[in-house]
Amino acid sequence: MSRLAAYIVTAPGLEQVTAAEMARLDMKVVDLGVGGLTASLTWSQLMLAHLHLRTATRLLIRIGRFEASGFGDLQDGLRDIPFHEWLPKRCALNISVSASASRLNHTGAIEERVRAVVRRAYDPAYEYEGGVHTLHVRMSRNICTVSLDATGDPLYQRGWRTESGPAPIRETLAAALLQWSGASVYKGVLTDPCCGAGTIMIEAAQMARRMPAGRHRSFAFQNWMPVDPAQWAKLLAASDADVRVPLKKKYVASDIKGDMIDKARANAERAGVLDDITFEVADAIKTLDAASGGKGLAVVTNPPYGERLSAANQRSLYLALGRAERLAVIAPASSLPSFKREFDDTLATSNGGLSVRFAKVAFSG
Repeated sequence: MSRLAAYIVTAPGLEQVTAAEMARLDMKVVDLGVGGLTASLTWSQLMLAHLHLRTATRLLIRIGRFEASGFGDLQDGLRDIPFHEWLPKRCALNISVSASASRLNHTGAIEERVRAVVRRAYDPAYEYEGGVHTLHVRMSRNICTVSLDATGDPLYQRGWRTESGPAPIRETLAAALLQWSGASVYKGVLTDPCCGAGTIMIEAAQMARRMPAGRHRSFAFQNWMPVDPAQWAKLLAASDADVRVPLKKKYVASDIKGDMIDKARANAERAGVLDDITFEVADAIKTLDAASGGKGLAVVTNPPYGERLSAANQRSLYLALGRAERLAVIAPASSLPSFKREFDDTLATSNGGLSVRFAKVAFSG
């Protein structure tokens, strides 16, 4: 197990963004697919990926792959997997099964066989009492792939956002917008006039200070049998030592709702970047209009859309946002003309199941 066959799950459309992020971490991507990419990682890289990857959703580690045209083949292949070398005894286990274009397509029956084989790998007292570890079993064209979820809770659950509002943007999506647009390396002041819970500016501040994305939480792989806790502790210490000093109000986060600013400020404090961000209760349209029609403003935002805003208010807001000198935004494709800007580039992805696009102008990235 010197190298691990990893599958990195992403939101559809963000595969190249995550691949670029992995390259910056000196992790080589083997192949890109829809909604994910494969990579060959060392144990140290697996740990570093969980600490530093900001745009991925989770990492799966393949522990078995074999042909299975019937249940006999399935059971034989499963018995060859050394589950006891990966999972601690008496751990709780969830099993997730998917099947397509295969003779074995009854997911419930597949799960029964998997659970029975795993049980035999342990002593008779082995019990399943909850979801501490998750085993993914995928049948496709009569090939069975068995993977362990290394992550646990999705990576967008950083551990600091306990305060939220309506339709919050996931941390992974916020980070992807910042990286894809080039705003993450912009030297000037960044502004989010529709900040909500503050996610975009918090992600930007943490990136600028080299703060590990996964520092405030734990991961499933930490309880795997091969993992050395001392190695994990050493990587944590090295990551902490690399953190830069606060950038003192390089970021501005505002929202028309005072309670959202209170939540955003609390989130920023938990994330360790309260001193980096200026928080303001302000109307986005008035703020943008007051700034010489947007001249000199660099805006990165997830503005309200759909049922969160009337059509008239949305048009006014988007028109004001469109006057920013530099703009990176996430919005439905049908709404992009409302900004009255010729965007340099767009990228299709999804936000909470809704099809949206990243769009940018005047940022280089």
